[in-house]
Amino acid sequence: MHLDYDTLIIGAGPAGCAAAYDLAQAGRRVLLVDRRTFPRPKACACGLTRKTLDALRYSVEPVSERICYEIVLQQASDDTSKREVKVRAKNPICAMAVRERFDAFCLAQTLAAGRNGGSATLRKIEHITSIDEHPTHIVLTVATATGPETFTAPVLIGADGSNGQTRRIEASLRNSGEAQSPSAPHWYEKGFALEACVPYSALPSSLPAGDAPTDLVFDFAPLPGGYGWLFPKGDHINIGVGAFAPTADDASTQLKSVTRDLLDQYTQHKLGVSLAALGAAITGQYLGMGGHAYIPHGRVLLTGDAAGLVDPLTGEGIHSALVSGQAAAAAILESIEKVEETERAELGAPSSPTASSSTKVGSEASKIATAYARHLQPLQQTLAFSARAARAFYRNPERGFRAMRNPLLRPLILKTYADGLPHTKLITALAKFV
Repeated sequence: MHLDYDTLIIGAGPAGCAAAYDLAQAGRRVLLVDRRTFPRPKACACGLTRKTLDALRYSVEPVSERICYEIVLQQASDDTSKREVKVRAKNPICAMAVRERFDAFCLAQTLAAGRNGGSATLRKIEHITSIDEHPTHIVLTVATATGPETFTAPVLIGADGSNGQTRRIEASLRNSGEAQSPSAPHWYEKGFALEACVPYSALPSSLPAGDAPTDLVFDFAPLPGGYGWLFPKGDHINIGVGAFAPTADDASTQLKSVTRDLLDQYTQHKLGVSLAALGAAITGQYLGMGGHAYIPHGRVLLTGDAAGLVDPLTGEGIHSALVSGQAAAAAILESIEKVEETERAELGAPSSPTASSSTKVGSEASKIATAYARHLQPLQQTLAFSARAARAFYRNPERGFRAMRNPLLRPLILKTYADGLPHTKLITALAKFV
């Protein structure tokens, strides 16, 4: 059977582009589908940590608006001397970008990435109509502005975020085969964040809470189980509030505490301006978590927010999106290469990407899922540690701040955030501290 593509990818954000880039570079034919036209607005503070910059296959300097060498951590405390911890590094901690521009830039790099006959193509759709698994392939049916269209490939990557359709359809395929079921998998959890952008030109001469306009601030005072933030960009400050690790039994109640009124009050407290008076747009976004328990099955591989891979301690999602997209691509390429090695042995000649190879890969879908699980494991182990750390920290933030004030632990914790230091080293150090 002839298949249209080697891989179908739903969602052209960081996870989808990371997978498509590697596949196209390896000579594979990829179709990206997305409901939005790029560049498109996207709620995201878009702080790119060092580990995120290292994971990218290309420099994003053209869309980096500010480089930050210092983080300011704040908490609620009657003792003003203990309310704030500043952590400075010799090397950049993270780069600031605007998500709309960052995503458009990454997509442009991806669409230009093809080598040796490989290509990544983008198609705008209205919505997914169905995803059907067959013994050797996936059939994706979508609605477009000109009518329904159907595409086939041996594997599909779900990279359509926390609100996307792929995760729910994948769960239904695993559980009952009813692709239209609205249920989400049991392991999936959600955080929620609201944000706004305030121009520097709208700020008073001095900020009421004592912050500097260029401070990168994580403020754990506004709400339990999350934090408020100030992320300085080129011409504005991205300010927001979010709940990432609910501390109450009723997580939905805690997420509902993240309101427009809370963000407006927080903005007045930190920046001395009213979002309503500025006419500033407030945007919200659910964040997908719980993905350390995700187990890949079949021909649908979930990545990024769709797989619940946001870090529950920090709310960081772009790094996990990139790494999981690359892991999915690595699993697919590994499976294709094994088939082609067999073909070379049988034919006694070099092989190239063929429809025959793609069909054989599709017939061994469980091996792709197993390979993806293996490539994804290091990230999931880190996120499992973050989930435990988040529960402990948000129940008692003061303990975390005591660790940050410790001159021996502070560099290690900062390096873990910025570089993704193996969590076993951090556990050992914290155990000695405790």
